[in-house]
Amino acid sequence: MARHSVGHYVLKTLMGALGAKQLVKKGVYSCSTMDNITFVKSNSYMNESGKSLRKFLTVEKVGKCVVVVIYDDFETNMPKVKLQQFKKNESHGGIKSTVREIQAAGVEGFKLGVGIGPKPVQASRDLMASWVLSDFKEEEKLALETSMDAVYKYVDVIISSEGEIGDCNKLNARVTKAMKIDS
Repeated sequence: MARHSVGHYVLKTLMGALGAKQLVKKGVYSCSTMDNITFVKSNSYMNESGKSLRKFLTVEKVGKCVVVVIYDDFETNMPKVKLQQFKKNESHGGIKSTVREIQAAGVEGFKLGVGIGPKPVQASRDLMASWVLSDFKEEEKLALETSMDAVYKYVDVIISSEGEIGDCNKLNARVTKAMKIDS
């Protein structure tokens, strides 16, 4: 599995763990609803995922909601996972595209970054692109299991609080401490 596919892997694994039904393809996005949670996957290029989100929000007539985008965070080392609010200047193409649509729709949004680092030091744009598209090594695949445990903890908190996330830094500290992952 390529590093850049971590978001799709996490979504599929999370849905399986929660017992969600299979995603149903609806053009540029696929979705599955379980209770008050809707899982959505973009069927477009990752750097254009915002278009899929816009289509989903429009077609499905989604009102007030909290959107949590799961993505490959190359700035964070494995197996760390971090929940953050969106920044003005995102470096991840898929997040840039998505944040525009979340802001335009007026919904609350967060990003759940699953660490895929450490990234190459002082890498050129071409080297970074090649690295992000490269497959995980066997030991990194094992670290992904620890990442998934952290993802489950975050999702449990988000669901039990009905999307009222509060201070992301405090939540990150709680999950990191519970997972005994170095900051």
